[in-house]
Amino acid sequence: MSGDELTVLLTRIQTLDNRRVDKLTLQAWEPLMAGVDYADAVAAVNAHFRESTEYLKPAHIIGRIRQARLAALPSTMSPEAGECAPGTHRRLPDGTCILCPHREFADE
Repeated sequence: MSGDELTVLLTRIQTLDNRRVDKLTLQAWEPLMAGVDYADAVAAVNAHFRESTEYLKPAHIIGRIRQARLAALPSTMSPEAGECAPGTHRRLPDGTCILCPHREFADE
């Protein structure tokens, strides 16, 4: 997210919860929001204010983005996928199973 996008995002948040946004606020949020897509952040902010009265923090935005990405995964990669039976794991090159929700490592 660019500095200009962060300014717009914080202005949006300020409008919704009356927080004070100044140069120090921007400096504090900037490293915490590095690499976050602006559109994803706006969607997360909107979802937060629709569903929560909790004071919005960067961790709320990041968490909601992660939840949205997990929800978008195919069912074979979702946390709800069933456990593999011993010996039926489908391994990635690093040894983790693509079907196990906890991404178990190779049997030793």
